[in-house]
Amino acid sequence: MKEFELKDITITSPFWQHYLQLIKEKTIPYQLQVLKDELAVDVQAERKDDSLPAGKSHAIENFKIAAGLTTGEHFGWFFQDSDVYKWIESVGVILQSKPDSDLESQADEVIDIIERAQEPDGYLDTYFQLKFPKLKYRQLYFSHELYCAGHLIEAAIAYDKATGKDKLLNVAKRFVANISEHFGYGENQIQGADGHQEIELALVKLYDYTKDDSYLHLAQFFIDVRGKNPNFYREEVVANLAAGLSDDNPRIDLEYLQAYTQPKHQKHALGHAVRMLYMATGMAKIVARDFDSELYQACLEIWDDIVYRKMYVTGGVGSTVHGEAFVGSYDLPNDTMYCETCASIALLYFAYELFQISPKSEYVDIMERVLYNGILSGAAADGKHFFYVNPLEVDVDSCYHNPGKGHVKTQRPDWLGCACCPPNFARTIASIGRYIYLESGNELYLNLFIASQLKGGNFCLEQKTDFPFGNKVEITYSGQQKILYLQEPYWAKDFSVTCENAKILQHKGRRIKIFLEDSAHLVLQFSQPILTVYSNPEVRADIGRVAIQRGPFIYCAQAADNPNLKYYRLDSKFINQAQAVKVTKDFGIYTSLTLPCQKVDTWQEKRLYRFDYKETSSLSNLIMIPYYLWGNQGEMDMQVWFPEEGRSIP
Repeated sequence: MKEFELKDITITSPFWQHYLQLIKEKTIPYQLQVLKDELAVDVQAERKDDSLPAGKSHAIENFKIAAGLTTGEHFGWFFQDSDVYKWIESVGVILQSKPDSDLESQADEVIDIIERAQEPDGYLDTYFQLKFPKLKYRQLYFSHELYCAGHLIEAAIAYDKATGKDKLLNVAKRFVANISEHFGYGENQIQGADGHQEIELALVKLYDYTKDDSYLHLAQFFIDVRGKNPNFYREEVVANLAAGLSDDNPRIDLEYLQAYTQPKHQKHALGHAVRMLYMATGMAKIVARDFDSELYQACLEIWDDIVYRKMYVTGGVGSTVHGEAFVGSYDLPNDTMYCETCASIALLYFAYELFQISPKSEYVDIMERVLYNGILSGAAADGKHFFYVNPLEVDVDSCYHNPGKGHVKTQRPDWLGCACCPPNFARTIASIGRYIYLESGNELYLNLFIASQLKGGNFCLEQKTDFPFGNKVEITYSGQQKILYLQEPYWAKDFSVTCENAKILQHKGRRIKIFLEDSAHLVLQFSQPILTVYSNPEVRADIGRVAIQRGPFIYCAQAADNPNLKYYRLDSKFINQAQAVKVTKDFGIYTSLTLPCQKVDTWQEKRLYRFDYKETSSLSNLIMIPYYLWGNQGEMDMQVWFPEEGRSIP
């Protein structure tokens, strides 16, 4: 399938226009100031651990030191360079849609520093350049050198597309040339892969952009070599110890690294969630360009394992802070889970790539689920505060006193010592246009209901809609005859399509195939009922509980609107009587839900346990807001899953 250029897509949706404007005018300038250490901000460690970097970013200063422009020592995580690269990519994506000379000059300044920091042989990683030059490519189990290189590649492509300036692209190519020299199956080459996947998917993007086959072959090498020798990382450590280059003798967790076997033989989502999904995205990209049946089957089995056994209702993934990882099937705790923003973003990428191989509705369903819930929740309404962890239940007192919840923030920090999520959020949402449409020959795929205009080579298509608030989508088309594919949303009721100068050729399941003539006009209408969500009973955390969804949004309740939140019980008899009201508050425009429910009387006794106790309750109202907006009104308890009145535990 062909992806349209962002310059060919104009977003007119007020909902998404707001986010694009927020990222351009608030988030990107703010992030640059933080990366330059120009603001006094509260930079917090991602979890309670005094050994983790905090206090400042220092990311651009690291490049300045490596470039010889200033003096000092490297500060921050060893993958800190990637924060700067993702910031540049955000700028590049924004500039592809609308030029901005001031923003461009700011990026040029940063790119000049990066270019000067690069070594003559092409190597570029400020952590190893400044601290451990003798360990370049010798600590792959943790180094993130190729992870950073991958983000450099993506930033370089985005910026070259936007401006035609290839300075950063040439920096990236030189780094890749250095990597190609050191890695491969040749004699005296390193036959191993970076501990954190990313370069695999980035190299395929570079192949697409340059048409240089060597980049695709290198991506295939990194996928093929991972896990081929399960002892690779251990041998690396032993060699460093023997050479006196390091005194670090860590335990190597091959599942955490997805290196216990080759990716083509992997059947389950195991280990670090972001690494797993970046790898799966790279695998799917390779399959789409040079089909490999084993690799594709592995993609499908990993996908099924995630979406049917290991994914939260918000599209969040990664159930534990320990290794930021996937755990066993159906183990989805709501209050200690991780659900890193980057992991939801990576799931979006994986779904998008699988859809391009086989355009099934389930992939679009997940794209929509993570976009409107698990990703948007990663940033505050002001665009200047960010979550790393996205919990589904917050008890503020417990988060302060329970060390097992030390990673669960009750409010979004200004910035994070491990700041992968803030610029990842910005670059992903800034590129929302790329997910709306795809083209394959004479076929168009409309994936998301987002008001927008698309200008192709021989056609124009426009969506007019107030979605996600409205229930109507008008599509106008002009140009050569084409086939259009769209689908009924899984949450919609009473879905209908009326056509003018167009004909429905097939309506199979939720997929609709439509023949478009010049001047075609379609009207899609549907309702967005308030839905009660039940989990598989294997998910112990949600037994006897329900969640609420309307349209693409999962809803939550906060203590600000609902005192003694833990005492509310949703009554299935009353859920269909809920009232939906569009409201405007300081933190956004959204649809609020008011659900009649039972509120259990608070426990008056001082004792902890009682016998033969019968709850008494009274009719009350539970006010709910879209999950992605929680945490914008101060510190308070929050909940997604609620006990259902009268529903017994199996």
